[in-house]
Amino acid sequence: MGGFVDRPDLVQSPTTKLMVKAAVTELAKTQNVEVTPIDVYSVATQLVNGLNFRIVFSAHHSASENIVFCTAKVYQAFNGQRSVNSVECA
Repeated sequence: MGGFVDRPDLVQSPTTKLMVKAAVTELAKTQNVEVTPIDVYSVATQLVNGLNFRIVFSAHHSASENIVFCTAKVYQAFNGQRSVNSVECA
């Protein structure tokens, strides 16, 4: 298993947008933090028993109207099933 590899070809991908949406939902559910995504800045993947995605995106923080930068880690199994492993915004 190697490290993460930058994938600029996935920044505007519909799949990436779905993963960001899932990450935002997870953030609201688990941390009670509501954000609205703005732009995706980077995507990196890591081949494991499936693919790990590391996605960096900007978002509006609903409570303060500040712009925050978030990093989401999403796992996608070879069968296409996805799960959000972590999401952090600062």
